[in-house]
Amino acid sequence: MDDEPIWDVDRVVALTPSSAITIPETTNEFVIKGNHLTLIKGNQLDGRTKTDPHKHIHEFLRICDMFKYRDTKNEVVRLMMFPWSLTGEAKTWLDELNEGTIDTWDEL
Repeated sequence: MDDEPIWDVDRVVALTPSSAITIPETTNEFVIKGNHLTLIKGNQLDGRTKTDPHKHIHEFLRICDMFKYRDTKNEVVRLMMFPWSLTGEAKTWLDELNEGTIDTWDEL
């Protein structure tokens, strides 16, 4: 039981070819810092019942708030980085959402 996905598995879902998250347009180009990505990937949520999604989001936001990208809103960075914070069943959940399902951090 502890190794079951958080959500109900009795469903049929079609894989989507594109991301469920729509990244807002930015006025400038920027590159995600390597150490930022390393911290995010070190705090991945796997979607199992033993994991706490609220704790994951709290830690994700704490990490994201440590870095600032000039002339880029934090929401854009969060939306870009969030898929990297998921693995296993949680990543599958995100990948199975319809394209463009999520437009803002609040929706996520």
